[in-house]
Amino acid sequence: MKGDSSSRELSALIDEYGSCVLNTAYLYLNDRQLAEDVFQEVFLKAYLKMDTFEARSSVKTWLIRITINQCKDTIKSAYKSRVNVGFDRLDGGCLICQSAEQAAEENYENERLYMAVMSLEPKHRELILLRYYNELSLDEIASILRISNGAVRTRLSRVTAVLRKIYDQLDEQPVKKAAGGEVLL
Repeated sequence: MKGDSSSRELSALIDEYGSCVLNTAYLYLNDRQLAEDVFQEVFLKAYLKMDTFEARSSVKTWLIRITINQCKDTIKSAYKSRVNVGFDRLDGGCLICQSAEQAAEENYENERLYMAVMSLEPKHRELILLRYYNELSLDEIASILRISNGAVRTRLSRVTAVLRKIYDQLDEQPVKKAAGGEVLL
């Protein structure tokens, strides 16, 4: 890929999949700055490897696979520092509600769900993010994780049960946060 056409293709990829990549990286890493770094790396790799993309999966699936691999590399690296910045406003969206009471309730439920998901081990969080946040099919998840469709179903069932238990426990106990803003359970 060379020249103006490749720049346009990269720009189109970022326009279409940028928020998905950024939000997936943030939810995986729980760190806005690291997520932005991963975002840049993902699209740089995609740009450099676009001519080798074989279209055996969708572009979205390919980019999410690159994102997850880059997140894993980032977690392994020694420079990782934890900073918690709420994820509910990453894409610039706003919550439209009927009343202040409804807004407060929705915010509370979203915060509980966020804390429950973020308390999962990274490999479990990955499944939840792929299925429910990125709305990928079981086949697409199997392709990304390089496991069978049956293994995806089994793991997802187990992780969903764990997530439900954590979510329910959050209602029973006060929320504790570390000095860096990390949720402690």
